[in-house]
Amino acid sequence: MASGLFQTDLRIFTVINHEYAVLGWKWGVQVRKVSGMSPHFVCADRESYDFLDAKGFPCTLELSERQNSNMERVRYKDSTFPSDKAAFTVSLKLSAARKFLQANCSVIYSDVDAIWLKDPIEHVLTADADIAFQPGSFPVETKETWGFAVCTGFFYLRPTANTLELSRQVSAQFDGSDQRTMNNILMEQYEINWSRRPSEWENCSIENGWIEAVYGVCRRTGLELAALPHALYQRHATTKEACNHAIICHPNSPKDQASKIAVIEKLGINIFSD
Repeated sequence: MASGLFQTDLRIFTVINHEYAVLGWKWGVQVRKVSGMSPHFVCADRESYDFLDAKGFPCTLELSERQNSNMERVRYKDSTFPSDKAAFTVSLKLSAARKFLQANCSVIYSDVDAIWLKDPIEHVLTADADIAFQPGSFPVETKETWGFAVCTGFFYLRPTANTLELSRQVSAQFDGSDQRTMNNILMEQYEINWSRRPSEWENCSIENGWIEAVYGVCRRTGLELAALPHALYQRHATTKEACNHAIICHPNSPKDQASKIAVIEKLGINIFSD
């Protein structure tokens, strides 16, 4: 369980709309169960705000200027999400993170399908980096260059001038995919030198998986990064057996609530019973 210091200086949050409200609720209960902290929900519509507020979670309502429209894809032609409403929701990740950072709070962001099986807080903080993140494989250009990409489904930021600037850049240059925007900015505007490049890092086992953080630093700005061990912060190829040692299990799944719940339940993760 998180210490008093972590509770004072750390904010856990996610972004959500009504399409994921039930999964978000159960995710929030699980986060509170393993960490002792209630996550903050940044809600992109009134429905999710009312639902999660009634469940006793701290919530903030952030409405798009186009909230009264049908929010079909119009603005973000190359979005990786099925609608502008979904793209708007994920666009809130870094703008919300920036507000917490400006209040001198560290932040952990987590998608609601990144299930907290154990408390990650002390492990993430002791990584001693400005940004620590779950590794992923998109965009492919980043993976080909670094060996992995920054997965924005689970990340930590500590309040520094570098993270404030990075969060500002990602928010300002959002192109319909928060993960693509983040990786493109890091690739094009930062000079990251990584300590090593793990091979076959997608393996989730303890025996031959990636179990230690890989550190990087920007030679120009001094931004410090940590790619968290995939065996513990699982994104690809996870199994029921691998879930036994996972800290965060964030399995690949289609972008709808029912499918995500089905994938999570198939892995034997039971967070949906009352």
